[in-house]
Amino acid sequence: MSLSFEKENVFEDPVQLLEGMWPTPLLRLPFDGDVWAKLEFYNPFSKSVKDRTAWFLFKEALKKDSKWIMEATSGNTGLALAALSAYFKVKFTCFLPTTSPNSFKVMLKMLGADVQEMGSRTSEIVPLVKQLAQASGAINLDQFNSELNVEAHYRTTGIELERQLRAVGKVPKNLVATLGTAGHIIGVARYLREVYGDLVRIVGVQPAIGSGIPGIKRLESDNRFIKTTKIDEVVDVTAEEAAEGALRVARAVGLLVGPSAGATVAATMKLSLQGTTVLIFPDDASKYLDFYKRYLGL
Repeated sequence: MSLSFEKENVFEDPVQLLEGMWPTPLLRLPFDGDVWAKLEFYNPFSKSVKDRTAWFLFKEALKKDSKWIMEATSGNTGLALAALSAYFKVKFTCFLPTTSPNSFKVMLKMLGADVQEMGSRTSEIVPLVKQLAQASGAINLDQFNSELNVEAHYRTTGIELERQLRAVGKVPKNLVATLGTAGHIIGVARYLREVYGDLVRIVGVQPAIGSGIPGIKRLESDNRFIKTTKIDEVVDVTAEEAAEGALRVARAVGLLVGPSAGATVAATMKLSLQGTTVLIFPDDASKYLDFYKRYLGL
């Protein structure tokens, strides 16, 4: 086998590493139809799509010369912010819901973050974190309401995806992505809609009522981002279906993906989507081994 190098991937600092890994890979999946996955676990800090959001938010903190950041997060955004804070020597206090996987707590503390656990859902603790930041002289980046959350994906993920598809002669007909803050689905959808208009169908994926899937949550009516770009359909997926979707990927292409990626696979299998379909795989399986143990009988 002969190797052909387009770039050497040598970086002088972690920010070069982050941006140098863009575009993240786009992989065709051996499923029925023309199905592709954008592999966001190639981002280096949190191994997730949230590196993009975190970097756009963090740059604003740098502009303000902030020395202390506070943020409510269910996990991946916190990991990315903790990594950036470690490099830039900024104090970071991360507020996690008590339901977050223990792996996040371990990784955050490895990065030197101050970890505070409270509440069962991230949305419950956001108002308190805002108050604490104001009282402490810290800055709250507020991924849930900052337009930078959407802009990060409009300016990077969306552009990358459109160019990658065009390079292989494809026009996207469907985008399938999970819901949480809704930053990545809205940012990518906004860019694709500008290029292709309503030719692109946007499908959001959320946990079924009473079912918990790490990394995603049900769409909330007060989500400010979804009011700016239309989501054509929202599909409910159970935790078991998400696990089965991830196992399907693992046994088809040898990639260990997270439950949210598995949820996009499960949603796609439920729908009769025609034409080129792109799934956003937010992260890998490394943080969710306890989740998968239940479905593997271990």
